[in-house]
Amino acid sequence: MTTETGHDSRNSASLVIGAIAAQIMGGLVTQMSPFVIAGLITGLSLSERGAGFIGSVELITLAVTAIGIAPVLPRFSYRRVAIVATVLTLLVQGASIFTTSWAAFAVQRGFAGIGEGALYAVSLCIVASHCSNPDRVYGYFQVVWALGSVALFAVGGELTAAFAHRGIVALIAGVTLVLAPLLALIPDAPAQHHDGVEAHARSRSSLLGVMTLAAIGLYLTVSSAIYVFSAPLGARSGLDTRAVGYALTAASLVGLAGAGAATAIDIRWGRARPISGFCIAFSLVALVLCLSRNPTAYVVALVASVIVYYFSLPYLFGLAAALDRHGRWAAAAGSAYLLGFAAGPLVAGGVIATTGYAGLAAVSVAITSVTWGLAMVVDRRLKASASPAELPPTAA
Repeated sequence: MTTETGHDSRNSASLVIGAIAAQIMGGLVTQMSPFVIAGLITGLSLSERGAGFIGSVELITLAVTAIGIAPVLPRFSYRRVAIVATVLTLLVQGASIFTTSWAAFAVQRGFAGIGEGALYAVSLCIVASHCSNPDRVYGYFQVVWALGSVALFAVGGELTAAFAHRGIVALIAGVTLVLAPLLALIPDAPAQHHDGVEAHARSRSSLLGVMTLAAIGLYLTVSSAIYVFSAPLGARSGLDTRAVGYALTAASLVGLAGAGAATAIDIRWGRARPISGFCIAFSLVALVLCLSRNPTAYVVALVASVIVYYFSLPYLFGLAAALDRHGRWAAAAGSAYLLGFAAGPLVAGGVIATTGYAGLAAVSVAITSVTWGLAMVVDRRLKASASPAELPPTAA
């Protein structure tokens, strides 16, 4: 991996480590959202719709923050933004552990989303602006997520079963506190680009950017709709919260294959084939999870869904990174990801309430098809407008 500023390999590795730390702290609540939902249902005696609403408050605030700072983020010190965001997040996490009112909890989670959104945007922006092959580095993100989630899912299931929402919030706060020192590895200033192909290579039509964000947002909406209700879906198959936690633990370990495949394959065959593959696979997984009540089929489909998830994200974020060398579209892609993830609980709760889980399966397949169509158009336009200087890199 190389940087545009001439840093040596040690500094380059440090940059990636700092970016991964910011990524985990900013995205941890999305990763642990099934337990947040389950904890709210049991701890605050909420319905699926009510728990989905509170879960969406934090995720929407997170997404709005990320998209709000995306245009101006390259002008500021990435490190300082990340540190301020971490302090805010930790303060709110601590307060949320002791909250018993659902209304107060929702307000507090909204403030937590501000800090998390800034961290998430920083993690994506510095990779797009400093790294020659963002797709591969985003693949590294997913490898770390897969490995880390093995422990997080096991502990999260136990803490949620024992302490409901308080347990899972405490876990999120603890992980944030442990990773916070790694933010010192993030550059204190954004990269400065002086290459002559900048304007032609990275300045893309705003229409392509909007289409990319729409594709990411739609895909994450249905992906999170399935994911955050994995505990209720497991209950339909006869599994309790602990069992779902261990199923997710196993799925995360096996899901490492998806992240590893994305990192190994990279873009040597382009992005169209991998994107088509994961769209088809996700549609099949959604059908099985929503329509089957067999516990074995549930576990198999859950494992497959995690593999697909880890495989898909590097290509979606890489598509956005290809639009802008300064990382603005990549940071905005993070907010599209988060908006989609935030909309997922609301969409799933509403669809389940009106048409049941069969309706959720149908909606998931339909939206995934739209995602595929948008991504194919963007990828084709990028290929058509690429200059020789933009030939796919072979190393991050």
